[in-house]
Amino acid sequence: MDYDTSNPVKTMAWILAVTFIPFIGMILYLVVGRNLKKKHYQLTNWRENFRKYGSPQYGFDKQESTLLMNETSPLEILLDKIGDLPLFPGNQVDFLTSGKEKMTRMFSDMEKATHHIHVLYYTIGDDETGMELQRMLLKKRKEGIAVRLVYDVVGSNQTHAKYFKTLMDGGVEVAAFSPANLSHFLQSINYRNHQKIVIIDGKIGYTGGMNIKDEYVKGLAWGVWTDLHIRVKGPAAQGFQSVFLRDWYYTTDEYLLNRKEFYPEIKSYEDNDIQVITTEPMDQYANIMRGMLSAIMNAKSYVYIETPYFVPTESMLTAIQTASMGGIDVRIVLPERSDNNKVQYAANSYVQQLLAAGVIVYRYKPGFIHSKVMVIDDKITITGSSNMDIRSFTLNFEMNVFIYNRQTALKAKEIILRDMNNSHRLDKIQWNKRSKMKKFREAFFRLFFTSFLNEIHS
Repeated sequence: MDYDTSNPVKTMAWILAVTFIPFIGMILYLVVGRNLKKKHYQLTNWRENFRKYGSPQYGFDKQESTLLMNETSPLEILLDKIGDLPLFPGNQVDFLTSGKEKMTRMFSDMEKATHHIHVLYYTIGDDETGMELQRMLLKKRKEGIAVRLVYDVVGSNQTHAKYFKTLMDGGVEVAAFSPANLSHFLQSINYRNHQKIVIIDGKIGYTGGMNIKDEYVKGLAWGVWTDLHIRVKGPAAQGFQSVFLRDWYYTTDEYLLNRKEFYPEIKSYEDNDIQVITTEPMDQYANIMRGMLSAIMNAKSYVYIETPYFVPTESMLTAIQTASMGGIDVRIVLPERSDNNKVQYAANSYVQQLLAAGVIVYRYKPGFIHSKVMVIDDKITITGSSNMDIRSFTLNFEMNVFIYNRQTALKAKEIILRDMNNSHRLDKIQWNKRSKMKKFREAFFRLFFTSFLNEIHS
């Protein structure tokens, strides 16, 4: 048996399974554990190729950063050490706070594409929103634009195969991301590509919390869908490109990272410095989580957080509590009602610990808040596909951006403050009066979080 020395709990689970249910345990290990090890070796080989041959953005010189960047240099240095990509200076960043705004802006950029469009989504539906994307991609392919699309087989499991076949018949290159190549049940357990990435001509990139599905545009039957996406124009789009091409290689075995046409010369637009950070199931350092921990622990004034699913690791919970207890203004906006009751119960189990440490907790009332964003000290903005939960930090393929710019941080802060105004602040005394049955249910789902969260995690 192969041992995962970076995760002794996982190793012990396999040992117990093989010892006490030997026949079933060994079958599961051979199907799940060994296949994932094989993928681990493949990804390791890719990383060696990536670093050895590189892609054109590695020609960028490490530039002297701004005064703001110097103030946050411990975080920059950390991410530079654990990440695969350099700091990208000179970017324009726009926040998109509704599905309609995001789709309109993205389709406008796609319409202007002259070379290629690359699309990666956890969820692509075959509803009205999905069909709009399909028509756009087919139209651009007919015009001679290269179009590649990656979708996650679990996140898009309700989408009919005909949807993707129509794209392929129209000349779009389509790849289904299924790291372990297992049955639907086993796929639903772990290891999913949860990213939402679009790259247009290697110059414009999109990422954030919004998938391609009607609820992200039209909302839910019981309330609005509040979310956040960003449009990045500038050198950092080539960081997005490398992430997409990495996953394209991982899914298709086609290595395109050394193709210069995907990394055109690109000028600086504005003064947003960006680090593009990814997390994978086989990461040694849990990169995104480690970056967030560093940002929180080095905060001087405040940390504001929005997340739809709050089931943190012990280290993340401790960092948040410690910052608050040390006098930092820590606020978290969570949904009042979730699209997944099991996750909501698990998240509720942490609230008492947050309130006891002085963290200010808000519950968003108009509908479901799906934004994934953190702002620190009017200096740093962190956003992308990662939720603040164990699954995003350790089990999924995720991508976040760490943005260093005061004006961008102030805009993100304004968005969070607006959402706070549409929320109610929890009272510690009232919260502690919840019934014993509620507390038991919450503790139960917290304990079995990684099993019960599988089916829906957007």
